[in-house]
Amino acid sequence: MGYPKPVHRVIAQQIEEDCVLLSEAESHHLVRVLRVRPGDICLAHDGKGSIFRCRLVRGPEGWQGDILEKVESQTESAFSICLAQSLIKKDKFEWVIQKAVELGIDQLVPVISWRTEVRLDEGGLSHKMQRWQKIVAEAFKQSGRKMLPTLQMPVPLEAFLQNWSAELRFVLDEAGGVPLRSLLEEKRTARSCYFLVGPEGGWDERDRQLFAAHGVTPVQLGKRVLRTETCPIAVLSILQYELGDLG
Repeated sequence: MGYPKPVHRVIAQQIEEDCVLLSEAESHHLVRVLRVRPGDICLAHDGKGSIFRCRLVRGPEGWQGDILEKVESQTESAFSICLAQSLIKKDKFEWVIQKAVELGIDQLVPVISWRTEVRLDEGGLSHKMQRWQKIVAEAFKQSGRKMLPTLQMPVPLEAFLQNWSAELRFVLDEAGGVPLRSLLEEKRTARSCYFLVGPEGGWDERDRQLFAAHGVTPVQLGKRVLRTETCPIAVLSILQYELGDLG
C-alpha cells in the first residue's frame, strides 16, 4: 500500500475569481524541484489570510491553480510580535529568520547597533534582502501560516526605537534586568510586543542609554549564557506559550 502524496504549499502571485496565478520562480520550484504534474493538488496562500485548495494546471501564461475550495485554518496567534534582531553572521541570522517565522512573528527588523560587526554595502544589501525574503517565504509555507510576516530593511537602533511601538517592549541584556517571567506577569493583557536581541559582542552602553530614553525594559532569561541566535527562539517560545497560541 502506498503512502498518500504530500500536498505542496505555494504563494499565489495573483488571485482571480476561480484560479490562482503563480510566479515564474514558484512554478519552477514546483516543476523542477517538487516534480508536480498537472492535476496534482496544492494549497495556495495569498499571504494576507486566505488559503485555497487548488488543482494545478498548465495555463497559457504558465502554471496556475484552479480553485476547488477555500480552506479554513487558524494558524496565526492573536498576540502580535516584532523581533528586532541585531545583524549577526550569515548562517546564524538566516537560522533566526527561519525559526522566528515558524514561531509566529509578524515582523522582523534587522537592527544595526554600536557593536554590530556585519556591514552591508548597497549591492550586498539588495542580495541579502532577496535571500532573507526567500527564507521568510519558505518558512511561511512550511509552517502553514496564513499571514506572511514582514521583513523590514535594516535600520540603525535609534531609528527603530523612534519609529516602532508596542504595548510590551523589552530588550535581552546580558548585563542584567528583570526576569522575563516577572515582566510577563505584569503585562498579561498586552496584545502586541517588540523585543530586541543584540549582536555577538553584546550591547554597548550607548545602546543602553537609548533603551532607557525610550522606555524599553532590560530583561534576562536566567543564569545560563545563551548564544545570540538562541535568545530570540527561547523568547518567542515563551511569549507564544504565555500570551500567544503555543502549547
